[in-house]
Amino acid sequence: MEYRLQVDEEIEGSQVALRTPGESAPIAVLVKAFRVLEVMAERGEAAPLRDIARTSNLPKGTLFRILQTLNALGYVGQISDSGFYHLTSQMSYLGRNARHEDLKMLTLPNMRRLLERFNETVNLGILEGEHVYYVAVLEAQRALSWRVPTGTRDFYYSTALGRAIVAHMPDAQREAILSHTTLRSRTARTVISRQNLVAILNDVCERGTSIEHEENDDGVVCIGVPVFLDTRVVAAVSISIPASRHTAALETEVRQALLEMNFHYATNRDGGRSR
Repeated sequence: MEYRLQVDEEIEGSQVALRTPGESAPIAVLVKAFRVLEVMAERGEAAPLRDIARTSNLPKGTLFRILQTLNALGYVGQISDSGFYHLTSQMSYLGRNARHEDLKMLTLPNMRRLLERFNETVNLGILEGEHVYYVAVLEAQRALSWRVPTGTRDFYYSTALGRAIVAHMPDAQREAILSHTTLRSRTARTVISRQNLVAILNDVCERGTSIEHEENDDGVVCIGVPVFLDTRVVAAVSISIPASRHTAALETEVRQALLEMNFHYATNRDGGRSR
């Protein structure tokens, strides 16, 4: 395919874009704004306008307007004393959710199969410190079902998601998170004994699945399974069942289904993902 080089002259030749014949030209101000964000990310620290201008090759007037706009949107902050500019946590939020897209792409087909089979809410979560962060939730189509908004955070030790992840961590990593965890009650059933939690995590390793009976929320039972990328645990999937519908037979069936789904994924040599 033939390509033409398009050069943004205001960036003094530093910003070069490829586009195919007939394709719309990039929006110049967006190109410049992303250049500013990339420069600030590469620096990794707050910087004055003159330093950002020198690195980005943008005129100071143009750069000032871009920084003020990004500041108004919450992506850039400015230190009042020095006037230096820095990226905010809003950028980390965008990056975190972009990274989650690959994980959702891998797991959603099996999550949908679980939803179709059991018609109970299916959750995908990752570990963030002492918390489980819900990346994706497929809700059951029932009058009585458990609903957790995407983006919710819960303690790892009181959830099937968190237990499935931590139980399958390398020993040193698991010990590190346990040593920094203060166990608090979520419900009257929450396990708040370190000894009991360790025993639970060991059982999860042996069985391959995790469970919590109304330890995170009253009236809800959750059963989970770890998600692996190569040999590393990266997330977990769980099914939330109202306690009124939970039975020993259903629990056994769900555990078996989670294991059969095989949430183990491999990294391709070309950097992609495969089953």
